[in-house]
Amino acid sequence: MVIVILGMMATTALAQPEAKAKRLRPPVTIRALVGRETDDIYVVQVRKGRLLSVQISWKKEKEYENVASFNVTESRDGLPVSFGKRYNGDRKWTGKVPKTGDYFIEVGAHPFANYVLKVTVKP
Repeated sequence: MVIVILGMMATTALAQPEAKAKRLRPPVTIRALVGRETDDIYVVQVRKGRLLSVQISWKKEKEYENVASFNVTESRDGLPVSFGKRYNGDRKWTGKVPKTGDYFIEVGAHPFANYVLKVTVKP
């Protein structure tokens, strides 16, 4: 009986739709909670030559030693972009966009974090 229930749970988990990326219109500040086995995904359209900046901060929880992080990619589950620079302990990233298109910002945390994400685009 337990095997059947576990099998049903696994099938249900696999059938759940993938989380949708939330479209942003910079400048924008987002406050949210992320963690465990999930990521928050945002997408912003940026024109070639513009300066895209992303900054993250989070409330530290002593008992959990939590950490939040983000990556900027050119596709939903892609590798980080090859342009731009991280600084301020990997809490900020700025890059001059080489081509017009959608750029994805994936936010994750371990084990969880209440975060503030700021996204700006400048000429």
